Order: sequence, then structure tokens, then C-alpha cells
Amino acid sequence: MIASKTARFFAKYAANDPVKFSDMLRRRMVERLSTPPGGIAATRFHKVRYELDMDAHRLMRKYYFRTHEMYLERIFDKHVAPGTTFIDIGANCGYWSAYALSRVGTSGQVHAFEPVPTYFAFLRRIAELNPDFNMNANNVACGAQPGRLPMAVVLPRPANFDNFNTNIGSSSLAPGLLDHAKALTETISVEVIRFDDYLANRNIDLDCVGLIKIDVEGFESAVFDGMRQVLDKPGRKVPILCEVLTDRTLPQPLDGVTTVARLEGAGYRCVNAMDLKPIDRTTLGFEENILCV
Repeated sequence: MIASKTARFFAKYAANDPVKFSDMLRRRMVERLSTPPGGIAATRFHKVRYELDMDAHRLMRKYYFRTHEMYLERIFDKHVAPGTTFIDIGANCGYWSAYALSRVGTSGQVHAFEPVPTYFAFLRRIAELNPDFNMNANNVACGAQPGRLPMAVVLPRPANFDNFNTNIGSSSLAPGLLDHAKALTETISVEVIRFDDYLANRNIDLDCVGLIKIDVEGFESAVFDGMRQVLDKPGRKVPILCEVLTDRTLPQPLDGVTTVARLEGAGYRCVNAMDLKPIDRTTLGFEENILCV
């Protein structure tokens, strides 16, 4: 089912944007036929240099060859323009922060949030490697209230190198989400801020924000609780690309249907990020990427 859905998507993508699709195929072939380097390696998004630890996880191979979730690129290319501001909440190793930095250029801004020190180091390195760009790396999480919370963290380990189900991007503040994988996690205390407070402290103009990406592994409701200025903004809605999780078996259930309804109630139109069609609330899976505009 998933394979056929992906095949239909790529067939439609090829018809709508053959030039971009050809580039996607080229990168896939390069990835498949090439031997990636080991250790610390660097790739580029145009003029932006992005450094990776290839020994951290097999995901780094996709980052290095720039084949990670390529279907999302058209969303970034539409909404993240030169001179605009990009917000990355749950940036992890900074793949999309680096991509967006190349899009906003030296006249724009990227504000990235990652509470896990191991992965925050990648964001800090992006800023160091690209001093002509405005890259703002923040070693905090965004949530409903300021304070500190326990976070289940999946760190790079040789035994977990090939695990894509619970990988280096799976760390979560959502209670109970990773209880099934306690052997792969450790708990740390992380600082949490309200995004509304960050907006005020940094004097960010929401009309200049091209896109907000939220990928927080089940903590998205708390993030929205702390960003009322975005949700309640009159006039133009700030586009949001959000990963939404659904798991009603948890001690604090996650309900993607409720999240979508909340965003629609705030005036957003929510579409599936893969095919850009309206969200069907009756078919939401455990993990869905949605674009809200």
C-alpha cells in the first residue's frame, strides 16, 4: 500500500515538475552507487556548508547525498524565499535548517530550536561554518510554559546505527512515547520556552516568517499552546509544516485529528505534505506530515 502510494506520488511529481524530478532521481542514483565517507564529512546546499558525523546513524548518508524527504523541498522552495525568516522547532541535526539557510540567503534569518546537546552541536556548527548567514541556534525546546522537563533521548550508538524506527530523530518530550524502547533511550532534563516569548525577545516580525517547521515527536500540542501569537495572527496565516503523531494508547494520548481540528479552527487549511491534498482525518496514520496555510 505504502509502495503504491509512493509510486503514484512520484509519477504525479514527474508530470508536474519534470526538471525537479530528474534532479531527485539523479541524487538517488548518486546515493545508491556511491560509497559515503566515514567520520566527519561536509555537503552543501548551494553556498551553505553542512557538516555531518557519518558514523552517527545511517540517516547521515541521506543527509550527505541530500536525499532526505525530498518531497518536502517543494514546500520549502515555495515558502522560504530570500530575505525571509524560517523557524525550525525540533531541528535535530539541522538538515532542514541548513537547507532553509541556503534559501533565505544572507539577508534572511533561520531560528532553530533543539534541546538535545548532542544534536544542538550540529546547529551550532552550521552557524560557525556560515558566518555570513544569520543562523540562530537555540539549545532549548518550545512548549506551553517555560521551565524544565524530562526528555527521552535516543543518542547515536553502534547498535542503533541501522534502526530507522527509533532513530536519532526520535527523541521526545511526550510522556510515554518511547517507553517501548527504553533500552535505546536515556532521560535528560531540558529547558523549555514559549515560542511567543522568543518572538517578543527577538523582535521577530511574523509577516517576515515564510515557514515554521515543527517536528517534535508528539509534543506538538504543547508547542501550539506556547505560540498563540502565530495561531491567532489576523490576516495572512504563517505557513506551518508540522509532523503530527497519533497514538491513543499512551498515558497522555496523542490525537492527530484534534491537532488538525485545532489548526483548522485557527483559520488554517491543512493538506497532506506529500501530495498537497486536503487532510482526510479518518485515515491519519501514526505519523503524518501536514502543511497548514
